[in-house]
Amino acid sequence: MFELLLGHLVGDYLLQNRWMALNKSKNTKIGWLAALVHCVLYTLAVCLIMWNWHWYWVLIVFASHFPIDKFGLAEKYMHYVKGTGLKDYVLKHNNLKIPNGYDMLDGGFTAFIYAVTDNTMHLLIMWGAYQLLF
Repeated sequence: MFELLLGHLVGDYLLQNRWMALNKSKNTKIGWLAALVHCVLYTLAVCLIMWNWHWYWVLIVFASHFPIDKFGLAEKYMHYVKGTGLKDYVLKHNNLKIPNGYDMLDGGFTAFIYAVTDNTMHLLIMWGAYQLLF
């Protein structure tokens, strides 16, 4: 399963540029395009590194990644289940114009937790699907 992790990291970090990252969750034509381009590249990276081109695996990789990124499901999870998310933090601290170091540390921690939550969602769904199918 190392290949699954490696494919995820390549697709979500090395192949995702700033335009995709900043636009993919927007409800605009550009947002939908950014999400589509990111998820296609992500799917190609995972399937290539795993060397698994079964049509149902390709579909699972794409279909599991798209809603998490397009609809900001990691952010929603953090907001509703954990009680705070990145958007909550930014609104609370006036667009990150933060007066002291402690709040900046808290912001970094919130961003880190968001990244871990997002990665865990992606990997857990794909790992579970892979275990069921293969």
